[in-house]
Amino acid sequence: MKHRQRVSREIRKHGRLAKLLFKERQTLIDQWLQRVLDDPDIPTANKLARPALEDSIPTLIDRIIEKFETHHLAGESEISGRHTVDTKELGTTHARHRFDVNYTAEETTRELSVFREVLLEFCDANSIVLALDESKLLHLAIDEMMAANAHEVEQAVFSRSEQVMAIVAHDLRNPVHIVDGYAQLLKTHSPVDAVAVGEAIERSTRQMARLIEDLLAMSELEPGHMSITQQWADARDLVKVVLEQFRHAANRKRIVMMSDLPEDEVPIECDPVRIEQAIGNVVSNALKFTPPGGRVWVALERTDTHVIFRVLDTGPGIPPEQRDEVFRPFWQGDKMDRHGVGLGLAIVRGIVEAHGGSVAVDGTAGGGATISILLPSGAHARSSKSFAITRRSV
Repeated sequence: MKHRQRVSREIRKHGRLAKLLFKERQTLIDQWLQRVLDDPDIPTANKLARPALEDSIPTLIDRIIEKFETHHLAGESEISGRHTVDTKELGTTHARHRFDVNYTAEETTRELSVFREVLLEFCDANSIVLALDESKLLHLAIDEMMAANAHEVEQAVFSRSEQVMAIVAHDLRNPVHIVDGYAQLLKTHSPVDAVAVGEAIERSTRQMARLIEDLLAMSELEPGHMSITQQWADARDLVKVVLEQFRHAANRKRIVMMSDLPEDEVPIECDPVRIEQAIGNVVSNALKFTPPGGRVWVALERTDTHVIFRVLDTGPGIPPEQRDEVFRPFWQGDKMDRHGVGLGLAIVRGIVEAHGGSVAVDGTAGGGATISILLPSGAHARSSKSFAITRRSV
């Protein structure tokens, strides 16, 4: 009889938090979600839709509920061991997802720390004072998830670093060999076409310079730090500069470049250098994938709220399942047919989002592709909360 009463008291004691979490599960998630979105140390959160941001948190709450419900039914070591395995697996899954959406290691750790803070505040607000063993169980679950999360991110970062080094080495090798080859030729004092040699060396050095610039741009974008110097510009002029930059490249591939620009000025407040870089990366990407004899259009449109740059091509197109993937750093659609490092469109998205804009992709396999850059204009212009941006008006 006494044993039954003790078990009953244990069930009531350890079931308080479990019942509250089960009943107010969504409230806790909402509080955590808002805290994460407002946290300056988790800037990438603002780029995710709510379902993607919630990710493993609902499952973590379920694990905690299960832990407290079953605490009285088994020994401490048995429950702790089983729950540790569950939360380790959950931490690994959470880390993989966050890494795929470009979270930093610090952001993933901070996000779980915020969950702990919100959960403890939730207990306090509902007058639940955790006993020592309850507190131990709660912190154990979160600690194990954080540890597994950190380990998985560390492994993923190491793997990506190896991948990046291999890609960079591959892409630098060809232009370096070309420059070295022509240097050796010049040393032989053999008759050469100086103009042709100069053009070949110039193309190679430009290719190397562009790779270095892309890597430097990604180093700014990934931690969310980008310096933007805002000033008023005519969007038509930005397009004209880019078209001139790629005119020779298009001619070499016998690709016709065309533009569709409004007759009147299209004012926009932005960083002209950064936006030219973004448009240029999209045009460069279109030229790479458009076969000789094809066409590339650059169109400009103004609405009440946005300035829209569109780049259309007659290349192979982008399958629907790859439209989100093309903006991931180092992503390549066809691993056997690489067209560069895979940073161009990732940089485009970073620059555009830093301006408070967005990028859209349209087009199906075999039917060409359209990439649209939408930037807020006038009173609608704003910078993104996802970046620690230095904004200076000129």
